[in-house]
Amino acid sequence: MRFSRDRIKKLRQQGLDDWKELIDDVRGIVFWRTILSMSIGIPIFALGINGLIIQKELFSGGLTGVSLIIFYLSDGWRLGVIYFVLNIPLFLLGWRKISPKFILISLIGTIISSLSFELTKGISFPVEDKLITAIFAGVFAGFGNGLYFRFGGSAGGLDILGTYIRKRFSIPLGTTFNLFNLFVLLCAFAFNDLQTTLYSGIYIFCNAWMIDKVQSGFSQRNAVMIITNYHEAVASGIMKGLDRGVTFLNARGGYSKKETDIVYTIINMTETGRLKDIVYQLDPGALVIILNTSAVIGSHFLTWEEEGYRPIK
Repeated sequence: MRFSRDRIKKLRQQGLDDWKELIDDVRGIVFWRTILSMSIGIPIFALGINGLIIQKELFSGGLTGVSLIIFYLSDGWRLGVIYFVLNIPLFLLGWRKISPKFILISLIGTIISSLSFELTKGISFPVEDKLITAIFAGVFAGFGNGLYFRFGGSAGGLDILGTYIRKRFSIPLGTTFNLFNLFVLLCAFAFNDLQTTLYSGIYIFCNAWMIDKVQSGFSQRNAVMIITNYHEAVASGIMKGLDRGVTFLNARGGYSKKETDIVYTIINMTETGRLKDIVYQLDPGALVIILNTSAVIGSHFLTWEEEGYRPIK
């Protein structure tokens, strides 16, 4: 009995803390920046669906894809209404498992999505070829999705599941969506022909690719490791020439058994050429390993606050 009371007390306190955090977040600029990104990105996505996908009777992924299947079969039901209704069980399911802040953002995103689907209804882009439509729609709608995903936004639907997996396991949203989208495409094939299903698959792939690019690709960083006998000179050249921090990683050669320091640094993609010039001038025989990163958070790059986290007081 004591355990049950302590647990209930702990859950109540956690709930109070969550709501207090929500109130503090709503007062901050990061929350409203997220809402702004959703107000821009979600209508772009809805415009891509109404102006391109529906015009060619293609299918989308995620909960929007399920909504489109019902939309095509119903012959008259409103897409915005279908999408809103399908979101209700997801909110009920995630109410206790997701923070009040994300629930609120998702609810606002769902409302914006439903309204955007209705307001962009009837708009059509003059694109005749289905393949071009699928590619263009994927890039266009994916840009809208990635824009609000980048700032922690959500349009409801599978955004709840995808965002949780991305934060918990660092799996890109596009990858998570593709797994569910396979199921949607199989359903689409059951109600349509193979060609339409394949074009829909092309759209979904382009959409996922664009989401990942907007989230990380366009601001991607490179992690660089340099093995050189002149590590002090190379490190000094990087710090002075690029104004980037440098870390020495202690290492030992597998063949020579000699102790050495590896120069480790993180740079923007646009600085890669300059870094190569610096290393070549100081040590043409250096071994340079350049690695792509999905995200870099810290000094001189994205801050935790820019990623949507509140500063610890």
